[in-house]
Amino acid sequence: MAAFEEDVRASRSAADDRTSQMFGGRMKLPSITQVAVDAARTLRRFPIVLLNAAAGTAAAVILLEHEGPAQSTILFKVLFAAVLGMPLLIMIALSAEKRRWSAGAALAAQCAGVLALAAYAWTIPSDLSNAPEIHYYRLLLIAAGLHFCVAVVPFAGPGGTNGFWHYNKALLMRAITAGLFSGVLYAGLAVALAALDNLFGVTVGPKRYGELWIVTVGMFMTWFFLGGVPEDLDALEESGDYPTVIKIFAQYILLPLVLVYLVILYAYTGKILLSWEWPRGWVSGLILGFATAGMLMQLLFHPIRDRAENVWIKNASRWFYLAMVPLVAMLLMAVWRRVSEYGVTEGRYIAVVTGLWLAAIVLYFIVSRDKSIKAIPASLGAVALAVSFGPWGAFAVSESSQVERLREILTRTSVLVDGTVRPPAAPVPFEETKQISSIIEYLHNVHGYDRIQPWFRERLRTDPAGGSFAYKDPAAVTKMMGVDYVRVWEGTAQKDINLKADTDRPLEIGGYDRLCRLQISSSSTYKKEIVGGGLSYRTTPGLDTLSILTTEQGKPADSLRIDVRQLIERVQAEYKNTNTWNIPPERMSVAVAEGRMRVKLCLHQVFARRDDAVLKITMYECTILYSIAALPPP
Repeated sequence: MAAFEEDVRASRSAADDRTSQMFGGRMKLPSITQVAVDAARTLRRFPIVLLNAAAGTAAAVILLEHEGPAQSTILFKVLFAAVLGMPLLIMIALSAEKRRWSAGAALAAQCAGVLALAAYAWTIPSDLSNAPEIHYYRLLLIAAGLHFCVAVVPFAGPGGTNGFWHYNKALLMRAITAGLFSGVLYAGLAVALAALDNLFGVTVGPKRYGELWIVTVGMFMTWFFLGGVPEDLDALEESGDYPTVIKIFAQYILLPLVLVYLVILYAYTGKILLSWEWPRGWVSGLILGFATAGMLMQLLFHPIRDRAENVWIKNASRWFYLAMVPLVAMLLMAVWRRVSEYGVTEGRYIAVVTGLWLAAIVLYFIVSRDKSIKAIPASLGAVALAVSFGPWGAFAVSESSQVERLREILTRTSVLVDGTVRPPAAPVPFEETKQISSIIEYLHNVHGYDRIQPWFRERLRTDPAGGSFAYKDPAAVTKMMGVDYVRVWEGTAQKDINLKADTDRPLEIGGYDRLCRLQISSSSTYKKEIVGGGLSYRTTPGLDTLSILTTEQGKPADSLRIDVRQLIERVQAEYKNTNTWNIPPERMSVAVAEGRMRVKLCLHQVFARRDDAVLKITMYECTILYSIAALPPP
């Protein structure tokens, strides 16, 4: 406790000294002129970066402003390239400064970066709204790799570790400050817009708030951040500044967390050894959390590790990596089990690569004499960029793995014969149906059906003649195979229930005069009148029953009761699964007659949950067909 109080006092004293030095004993806000001068200096220093930010901001605003059906546009290409352009162009500009390139060479290098971004933009489909999600995942992976490169490339090469640490400290602190200031600025301007709307009657649509946020983050936050990037990177090597708040955070927050993780993980390791069971996949996240906290602690402590009073830091770092050895082995075992059972997906690929990278880093810090902290971001950036493309990359390997799994299952169940899909002679077993549905849904969402298109005579895109990337719904594709579509979460014990009728099939409406569509949820009104229909309905709090009532002169007349729970239980028992789509509409319908009323309830989609064998309905969409006989003449 005494050490903690001493650190706090030292932090306050250092902060006071820095404040006094910066502001001459009194805090002074910069003048408007000074702000303009600083902004102009930042523009001269990073012109290409700010032009990139302006292009991305404009593209995002125009895309948000668009109304109506999604259209093909070049703006998606511009936006994605601008997102990657921020770290790429900043890295090039700072590397040129650090290596003292001439102005012409620095400009040429940034122009080359722009050409690389243009080549990347060419790979982004104009019809991105309907395109597979692979483009978003690749964007995130490349962006992560480039951000790690920003952290290390200007200081690449031997030595310069102290400058590298202070450079990244400056970037981190400036990023936090920029985010805080941007949030405050946006909140203030958003309140001002709301005031115009509510006090002066100026119509401010919801999109204006989104556009304000885009401009604030895209321009103000970027400009402010760049204004705080250190200008003399060489001078950072001589810096001895170490904020005490960093030591407090690392020693009194990160270190206890690392110890807690360590105790839990080693206790779980002991359990595995005693019971001789395979490690669960969930433990992977805890191991990665432990590794992240430990490495971050090591990075934060680096400038003071050689001080006499901090000998324990070196010992803690050495024991941390030794303690990681069995945990890395357990991580790889847990991930490999998922891969062996369900094949490779992007998430599992990244988990395997992360485990292998972690093993390499642990070995490096145990064996190497150098033990440079630059190895952590440098290797992470290189790995992230390397696996984002190519036949060895996360996306190609994952797609090939799932397509081969699908080929094997379809061949085994006689759905794929001589390279062509045809309805099987016998029903496909339920377990195989689940796996087929899961793979088709994965391909639809992430990659599209291009790899399996040769198996089908019919085109798998909704617009085979046009350039749209819209693929047919997974339920429609499984129907072509003669397989019922089953919506499941792989490898989990299902409790959530999702039942959906086949909306492509016609609904029988004979014998009824009117219909109305309803969406009833646990937050719906308990009683509601159907306007103009001479009808109202009531629901029980648990949505178990639906009561339909007629009204005569504003007063209740006839009524009937529909047992919704019984209908859902019947459907689920018939299809033997908690998540099923493509159910014939008549199987999700029930007809009831009472007095002058005839009513047919047709469920379209049901969301529910089963807790301890008790069905709890969350929401359902339905159509009510009804007819009301006329009163007999008096």
